[in-house]
Amino acid sequence: MYGATWDNGVDLVAVERAALCRGVCPDLNEDEQRRAVRVMTEAGKSAGVIAGRLGMSDRTVARWRDEMGHSS
Repeated sequence: MYGATWDNGVDLVAVERAALCRGVCPDLNEDEQRRAVRVMTEAGKSAGVIAGRLGMSDRTVARWRDEMGHSS
């Protein structure tokens, strides 16, 4: 789990694939999900779109956004 496509245990390629909202969403660990929430939020995706794509609740997305300092 080392190299240019990894950052502290986060598979950056998997995060990018999830954030693109095309094809099947890869299985992500919690750190990867949090990174994907940040990337997708910064790209202007709604909490509902993010939640649906990552298979989690809107409430979790909103809570994580708040923890990251992003508005829900």
